[in-house]
Parts: sequence; structure tokens; C-alpha cells
Amino acid sequence: MAKGFLCVFAEPGTQVTLDEFQDWYNNEHVPLRLNHLKSFLTGARYSAADTKAPSWVALYDIDDTSTFQHESYTCLRANRSPREADLVKRLSILDRRTAEYAYDSGEASSTTSFRPENPTPVLITHGVTLQADKSISTWGEETTAKLKAVDGWVRTRAFLVFDSLKTGVDVPAGPEAQKVPKYLVVHEFRSATAADDGTVKIIVSSSSVEEVRTWNLYRAYPSIAQGNLQ
Repeated sequence: MAKGFLCVFAEPGTQVTLDEFQDWYNNEHVPLRLNHLKSFLTGARYSAADTKAPSWVALYDIDDTSTFQHESYTCLRANRSPREADLVKRLSILDRRTAEYAYDSGEASSTTSFRPENPTPVLITHGVTLQADKSISTWGEETTAKLKAVDGWVRTRAFLVFDSLKTGVDVPAGPEAQKVPKYLVVHEFRSATAADDGTVKIIVSSSSVEEVRTWNLYRAYPSIAQGNLQ
């Protein structure tokens, strides 16, 4: 099986306070995964650097896509605590995308991506839908070749989204609201200046690119898989 990736966009909205949202994420939701499941290799959360919603995203590297069907993981959603079940029902948006690795420019020495020792401070995420005659590997290699000239670019990864679900009190009913791009792309940068480079702007303004978002690091979490828990 391929290495997995989990991306969850979230917006607290008017029915969940920011303090409540943060306490749940930091002290219940994330620890139940990273403190107990060796399949969750990394986990980090970012806040929006733009004015768009959702205003939060959580990203996790997973050892294998089979983890998403394993009881150790599925039971966390099937047996939510009363607090989590109540809070999730009140969120404005919860946009969960399950994916597998499709392209990776490679780890860099300047950051540890989502590990807490030296996490990547700035991200740009976006969707990409390619023409039938172009592979995601080709797109990734061409994009990486351009980004190598950007001082402060760290890494680019693309993930094939094979399952997704949007819930929340502000998510419209119907299939149109559930549509997501085929691929999710995550670009990592050492600074906001690098993310604002002209080359980057050209890449994310391509006709094949949508849902462009910019994010600042909130927290990268230790995990049992990394062996760095207190």
C-alpha cells in the first residue's frame, strides 16, 4: 500500500468558541491519534494567513493508506467522546480529505516539515486537476524545477485524494458542496516572503489550480512514532 496523508480543514464558526476549539484539538483530538497510534508519523496544525475560511488546517503523514481502514483508527470516529460528538455537530465546517502520496520533491535539511524539532513555518495548499495527457509526477517535477529558484522554498508534495467528506452547520446540502480537486498539493516555505515570490504566484495562478490557501504554523506535535513524547 502507498504512504497515506490526512488533511482536515476546519472552521469553528459562531457555535464553537476558539478556546473550546483549541482545547478540544490540542488536548483530545490530536493526542488520541499521535500519542497512541504509531501509524501517525507526524501531525501539525496551521492557521490561515489569508482571509478565507476554513481558518484552520490539520495535516498528518500516515505510514500506510491501510491505516484508514484499521480498527485502531476507525474506532476513534465510531466511539467519539460525548464532548467531541457534541462539538463536531456545532462546527461551521469540517472538511476531511484522505489521500495517498503521488509526488514528493523530497525532504529538505532546512526544516523537518511537520515534526516539532524544526517545523516548516509557512505553507501554500491548493488543489490541482490535470489534463488527461499529463501525470501528477510530470506536473510535480516541472513545478519543483521552477520552485528551486525560489529562496526559502522547502518542499512540494502532491497527494491523490481518494475519500473526502464535508460536514458542518454551514456546509450546503447536495453533491456540489462535496466536490474537491483530484489532487491536493502542499508547498512548504521558510518565510511568508518566499511564499509571495513571483514564481510561486505564477504557479498558483495556473488554470489547473484551485482552492489556493496560505497558512502559518500554529503547532507541530510530538508523537509515539517519533519517540519524542514527554
